[in-house]
This record gives sequence, structure tokens and C-alpha cells, in this order.
Amino acid sequence: MFIITKIIGFILNPFLWIIALSVVALYQRQHKTRKKLYAIVLFMMLFFSNPWLITILQYPFHTPPMPMNANERYEVGVVLGGYTSYDKVNKAGHFNMSSDRFIQVAWLYKKGFIKKIIVSGGQNGFNNEDDFVEAEFVASILKDLGVPSSDIFIEGNSRNTIENAAFSYKILDSLGLKKNKVVLITSAFHMPRAKETFEKAGFNVRPYPCAFSILPSSIRFSIDSIIPAAWAFDAWGGFLKEMVGRAYLMGFRRV
Repeated sequence: MFIITKIIGFILNPFLWIIALSVVALYQRQHKTRKKLYAIVLFMMLFFSNPWLITILQYPFHTPPMPMNANERYEVGVVLGGYTSYDKVNKAGHFNMSSDRFIQVAWLYKKGFIKKIIVSGGQNGFNNEDDFVEAEFVASILKDLGVPSSDIFIEGNSRNTIENAAFSYKILDSLGLKKNKVVLITSAFHMPRAKETFEKAGFNVRPYPCAFSILPSSIRFSIDSIIPAAWAFDAWGGFLKEMVGRAYLMGFRRV
């Protein structure tokens, strides 16, 4: 499953489609056909590099903020991985642009909304020569911030959301807390699929979305919003991957 998801993630990149179509056009002998293909390539470049278009498509799929009420208290919070990376040159882990997940789980613990933390996230990529495990790295930083080791549970085997849920549930079961409502901490765009996946695994979920990549002001149309941007290609890749993941869940539910 992990290898399949990685291959799908690679294929669902519009920039790859553009390169492939450009190569086909380059070797096309008929001038009219080649001209049409290049026109399609140009259209795709403009379409998929439009930041406003991908923003308005993504925005409805973001879970809105769900701040904690003052009286909310939970035994466990599960924070999903994907907010750290490993630098093989410097032999060190570091936080990436989704690191608000880490900030929020630390804040929830420090404010007393959650008593224990399950850090879920294994190795990223097909190989990891230095055996970097995201959950272990995150746990070490939490300890540096004063979170006791007894309140941190490391789930370092998962490589995708389905495995996040399955392996985290085993920890919850071992703690005798499988019937408790658990705070699920992940990015707003990822939350709908993550919530459904965790509920299928047996969790009673209290969503806590964070890492809001799109704000309400971002969907307002302006001249700047239609200037082509390279990051839009990556955004399309993430959007399509998320849609495929949700379609898989829908098909699985019907079965």
C-alpha cells in the first residue's frame, strides 16, 4: 500500500503531465498535431500555475477552526506526522511548513487540554539510510520543552494515514483508553480524511485542525492572485492526492 500511494502521489503531479505531453509533441511528425499539442501544453501551464484557481478549489475542503472551550479536557491527543524532514547532508531532522501541528500539540498539552500525547509518524521515503523516525525526533523535542517521557507515546511505524490510525489505536488500547474521545491534531486540509480514517479504526475523535494553508482572505480575487506561481503545481499535486485518498475511503465504506 505504501509503495502504491507513493507512485500515485508521483503520477498526480500536473507538471509531470506537461513534461510528458511536451515530449510527445516534440516527436510528433505532423506539424498541425504538434502545434495543437503545444497549445495544450501552454494552456496546462497557465491553468495549473494559477494560484487563485487552486486556492478556491482547496478552500471548501479545509476544516474550519475548532478552538478548545475552556472546560474541555481529554486524556490523549494524537498528532499526525508529515511536519518534519530529514537532511541527509547535515544528518539532522528539522521542521517544515506544516510544523504548526507540533506547535498546537505542545500548546494543547501545556494548557492542560490533553494529558498524554501520541506522536504518530514513521520513516518517510522508500529508504532512510540513517533510520530517521519522525515520531522519535518529535518526541525528543517535546521532552526538551519539558513534557515528561511518561506522557509521550511514540508510534514510529506508520507511513500513511491508514497506518497512523491502526498503530495509534493499538497504543490507545494498551492504555485502556480506546473508548475515550481523542483529540486528533493535523492540518485543516487533511483533517476530513484523517477524521474518517481514524473513526473507521475505532477512534472517537475530537478534531483539532491546524496549519491553515488557506485563509478566507486568500480566496478574494485580485490581479496578484492570477499571476502564475510555481507553488501552484505542488498544490495541485497535494489536492489531487487528497481527493484520491477520499475517493478510496468512500469506496472502502461501500464495501
